[in-house]
Amino acid sequence: MPTVYPFPTSVRSAGWRIRSEGGDAGRSMMQGEGPDLVTATIGAADDLISSLAAERLYAICLQTADDGMSVGLCANTEEGYAEKRESEAEFEDMTARYEAYLRWTPAEWRYEMIGDAHLVDVNRDLTAAALDAKEAFDTHFDRLIEAMIDALATLRAERGTALDGITLFVTISDSEEAEAIEHRSAVRLNPPALAAPFVGRFE
Repeated sequence: MPTVYPFPTSVRSAGWRIRSEGGDAGRSMMQGEGPDLVTATIGAADDLISSLAAERLYAICLQTADDGMSVGLCANTEEGYAEKRESEAEFEDMTARYEAYLRWTPAEWRYEMIGDAHLVDVNRDLTAAALDAKEAFDTHFDRLIEAMIDALATLRAERGTALDGITLFVTISDSEEAEAIEHRSAVRLNPPALAAPFVGRFE
């Protein structure tokens, strides 16, 4: 079983557990009939890692949108961050908060929404599920977020030391709920030494 780190009391009291936490909530999406999000995530991550050469990976996330119709893998490297920071420094004041934004926001990363070859079948089924009038959308979306967290937990368990020092999290693009989901997932997916700096990145 993949390790899922427990919530510290400080995170629970901060109100970051805004969706259901049941570890089994997304398992039908991951392990039932049809495309397997776990397998797709591991395949996409393996392809990325094998293509990096000398780049130093520091973060991987799974990202969806508010419509819950697709999932993509996002990642960044120290080299990608340095390049983006240098480019932005020509026009922006590099405050600590803005540096954190560039470092931890997938829209600013070198690798955003990749892995289509592995995720295409998953995304086809997600689109169908999101449009299925038989199921409340909130139920679909809750299950999707849990499935994404579980997929990354399995990725860490399967790849072991290859992901040492790499922060994993789940996010929602252009959503007011993104930061809450990021915090909740990061605390569950990472040891405290990685989760704490991520959760406090804008403080």
